[in-house]
Amino acid sequence: MTESIASLKEQLIELHQRVDNAEIFQSLYQRIGELVEKVPSQKRTSYEPPADDRRYLKNEMSAIELQILEKEPLDQAQKNSLFYHLASVDRVAREGSRQAINDLLGHEMVSADEIVRWTDYVLQDDILYAHVLEPKNQAVFMRASAVNMLHSFLMADRFGYFFLTEEKLQEVIDKIALLVLLEKDTRGFIGRRGWAHMFFELTNIFKEMTERTDLLRGDHIFMMTVLVERYRRLRTPLEMGEQNEIAEYLVCLIKRHRLYQDYFLMELKDWRAWLKQQSDVDNEGDWHLFFNYQRLMTALLVDKDLPPKVMAEIIEQEI
Repeated sequence: MTESIASLKEQLIELHQRVDNAEIFQSLYQRIGELVEKVPSQKRTSYEPPADDRRYLKNEMSAIELQILEKEPLDQAQKNSLFYHLASVDRVAREGSRQAINDLLGHEMVSADEIVRWTDYVLQDDILYAHVLEPKNQAVFMRASAVNMLHSFLMADRFGYFFLTEEKLQEVIDKIALLVLLEKDTRGFIGRRGWAHMFFELTNIFKEMTERTDLLRGDHIFMMTVLVERYRRLRTPLEMGEQNEIAEYLVCLIKRHRLYQDYFLMELKDWRAWLKQQSDVDNEGDWHLFFNYQRLMTALLVDKDLPPKVMAEIIEQEI
């Protein structure tokens, strides 16, 4: 982890703790917005994905799929290979590995202790934040796989594995919040390589968190704020369904309690005022600020569960 990322991590964790302790509230979105604007960029560096995808698919993957089908336990080398190939740029190898791990979970072929180790693996900084400050690096596939798998592990915990401690859950929130803050790659489907879809994958984590009963309201306010403040500052397009997922998450949360609704309305009004101040719209990135906003507002408006007060605010103040 670079020094700049480590500094942002510390500041973000502090904000999370302070909102959980009811020390800050209304100023949270401004403080997080300031952190987003401090995120640096780095020059692209080389990424070395697994180089044995063809052999893996022909030999190992076929054997693994057959064993899972027959519910025969995998050895540690096979499991290691599955996780290693989550970083593949080959779509079939990467998605096959994801599916196999999900099948292991679904067939209850792993223990809770093993899922703890798997969770720790995908939460490693070298995986979760790999090349994250660089433009359009193929490491995005490794980051996306890590988030995708983390979503599966969170669901597994909720549906019966019960392996997450309160401390580990807070770590997950902080690490994913930091990734949202840092993430720049908004690509969806990338040619023959398949889906990156980072903001889709990240939003699935946020949606899963709304299903949990062991989180504080401060946790939810913190997560919602991080996602909205990052989204509003994206200077590249989200246009492959991400805005629908984000809208679904927001509606799910804000309809749950007036606190979330009022906070979102406050943040929304500030967002709109901020957009109106962007007077020098003379490049592609500037225009994406507006069109990303419009796509999200449209996605919110077509959701039948959107609270009337929020709907009225969006319609009345349409840019």
